[in-house]
Amino acid sequence: MFTLRSTGPRILLGCLGMMLACSLALTIGSQIKYKPYGVPDHRRSEYDTILRKLAKQSQAIAEAKLGKNPIAKLEQSEYDFGLLAPGTAGAKHDFLIHNEGQDDLVLSSVGSSCKCTVATIEDRIVPPGESRPVTLVWNVGEDLSDEYEQTALIETNDPSKPRIELKVRGRVRSRWAVSSSDLVHLKGSAHRAIEASCILYSQVFEDFVILETESSSGAIQVATEPADPLDLSPLQGRCGYKVNIHYRAPTKHTGHFQEQVRVCVLDTQTEATEWMELPIRGTIGKPLIFHGPELDASGLDLGTVEVGDKREWSFFVRFRTENIVTDAVVRKVAPPGLVAAVEPVKRVKNTFRVTLKLATDAKPHRFYFDEQGYVEISNRDDPTQGDWMSLSGQIISPANKSFVGR
Repeated sequence: MFTLRSTGPRILLGCLGMMLACSLALTIGSQIKYKPYGVPDHRRSEYDTILRKLAKQSQAIAEAKLGKNPIAKLEQSEYDFGLLAPGTAGAKHDFLIHNEGQDDLVLSSVGSSCKCTVATIEDRIVPPGESRPVTLVWNVGEDLSDEYEQTALIETNDPSKPRIELKVRGRVRSRWAVSSSDLVHLKGSAHRAIEASCILYSQVFEDFVILETESSSGAIQVATEPADPLDLSPLQGRCGYKVNIHYRAPTKHTGHFQEQVRVCVLDTQTEATEWMELPIRGTIGKPLIFHGPELDASGLDLGTVEVGDKREWSFFVRFRTENIVTDAVVRKVAPPGLVAAVEPVKRVKNTFRVTLKLATDAKPHRFYFDEQGYVEISNRDDPTQGDWMSLSGQIISPANKSFVGR
């Protein structure tokens, strides 16, 4: 049992131990330097240099703010950009601020009327007799406006002018604009022309004319006509034209295509001209479409069939062309144990039924994966209008089931 006489020394020893541990922890802590989080070792020197530079700048600014006699003067505090197109990014103007006092002038950006307007100051300290630019950057929204204004506040250490208000304004309108989204997601097929149109308009000019047009390909024909007022109304256009594009798709090319039409416009009042570029982009599909209930993305799977089986498989093929296809033929079918026949579907234009069956002399054969089979169909009058569809499966002997399974 502990007595009161023995408890005192124990408490004293415990306190001394805690004091020693704390002292040791402080000593070790003062000697260990922790690495800054997120800074790799090979960039520590660069990081430390930036910290020293920022600390030096902060000290210089703090010392400059102690001056009592800076005098801030501006040549202008407002600027009119005039006409700006909707969505203009980075419209900027420099406001020059002079220091006509005897001490350093310190400038600080303290906010703006909108997140779309930002004031940047590269050098915040303006020595006596010198000037520094304050750049106002305005990112214009998509909304139209006859008068649009934004402000930014600059704080100074000039006792008579602690805050300076800078303003930018303008009219948000498009001199020339085009509903080009109608021309960049086109879909067509070989041997078939693509028809598309867009509205070329002005939100400023009451009247303008199209002087000439150019295209990046001889396969593109361009025709223009005055735009319907109902088409101009949602665009807030004062005047406009409908630009009709006729693109003769290439016969031997499928996949993505990219062309361009250039239109020269003239404002009849100011006689100002400008070339507008209309992008034309889309995809040319294959000249044939295969479809049927037994088809999937990989083609037609015949499964496992025995030699001598009388089973048949059929699907449809449609030619994507403006011309009439009267005679479709099977160019080739593989493997050799398969035969294919094609016949027209009378009630559907350019559509044919393809029937597959085993040849009488079919031999066991496996055509999965790298030995995949196929059937090729084309227009007899124009072999460029052709395509093939993949076939998979296996032909086995009735007496030998060794091929069964993939």
